[in-house]
Amino acid sequence: MLTEQENKVIGMIYDAALNPSLWQEVLTEIVDLTGSTTAIFTATDQLSPNYDFVFTHNIPPEGMLAYQDEQVKVIDMRIHTPYWMEKALGDTVLQSFAFYADMPKETDQYIFYEKCAKPANITHVAAVLLERSAYSWAVFAVHRSPQLDEYSEQDGKILKRLGIHIRRALQIYRQMIILQEDKQDIYHVLDHFKIGVILVNQDYQLYYANAIVKKIFERCSVLDLDKNNNLKTLKSFQEKLNQLISSALFKENSLDYDAGGILSLYDDEKNDSLMLSILPFSGAAKIQQRKAIIFVTQTNRPQYLARDYLIQKYKLAKRELDVCELFIHGLGLEEIAQQMNITYGSIRMYIKNIFAKTKCNSQTELMQLLMTVTLEFEHIQ
Repeated sequence: MLTEQENKVIGMIYDAALNPSLWQEVLTEIVDLTGSTTAIFTATDQLSPNYDFVFTHNIPPEGMLAYQDEQVKVIDMRIHTPYWMEKALGDTVLQSFAFYADMPKETDQYIFYEKCAKPANITHVAAVLLERSAYSWAVFAVHRSPQLDEYSEQDGKILKRLGIHIRRALQIYRQMIILQEDKQDIYHVLDHFKIGVILVNQDYQLYYANAIVKKIFERCSVLDLDKNNNLKTLKSFQEKLNQLISSALFKENSLDYDAGGILSLYDDEKNDSLMLSILPFSGAAKIQQRKAIIFVTQTNRPQYLARDYLIQKYKLAKRELDVCELFIHGLGLEEIAQQMNITYGSIRMYIKNIFAKTKCNSQTELMQLLMTVTLEFEHIQ
């Protein structure tokens, strides 16, 4: 059964979801509830940086500064990632850094304690995992100083219960960000592009990526993000990519240069390739700083039919469109039947109906028609 204070905290969590300035009060209350000395609530999403935030309670500036040290970040990941890899979303980790202080000075544990834990006066930690993916991370953690006891299993259960509501609050917070944006703003438009779109800010950092790009990042070997949210590619292409972005941001000194340009990225060993069109971007009025926009396509990407056009022009049904999509990718009728898990006779009937609606008399005519109504992006130099 929940205590009165725990119920109070849960109510405060949902208030903070709608008013982020209240998170400081939530952290203060959870620190008191769990007998802690400090707390942190942080979320980061490399592909949507405007979602990022960090709220802390009683962590001194020098403690936060120490954690920003790149060496400390690497050490932290090396030591503690294995703990989280075994955990599911909503699970907790209870840990103590006390023994780190007694480790040999050259060990990761001792360096982490001296550079990060000690300046922040943190020895014992209880944390709940809120979000985890290749590019996003969210966690809520409370800490105790060396003079206090380690966290108990009961403390972990309290944090796990609260974590359910904090995760929901995080989702509400992100929905609120979307709702607060003008529905007509440029990001709403870019979200619905059928090709990959990236915006890079004047510091060369990723500012926005649409859903297509997020999928490309997940499976692509030639384009990624580094720890500073800068676009990273293979060494042979990195300098050219940086130069094109720089020119699109009008950071070149020469007056006779082209802004942006086209760049082909490829990895022959992994049979992976992308085409980038890098251009200056003015965007909506609310965007005050210079941006570069990058259109991203996969060169081995399949053809996509303009389905809405085919529906309006030829009154094709959904299953007929599915047949056309497979047909334009080179599948024969028997292969299409197998792919759609229907009989060969059914495919013959679909083709007959498609011929009647499109006024085509042969598969060759149908292929020629469909090739004129595909959605593609042309990278023009």
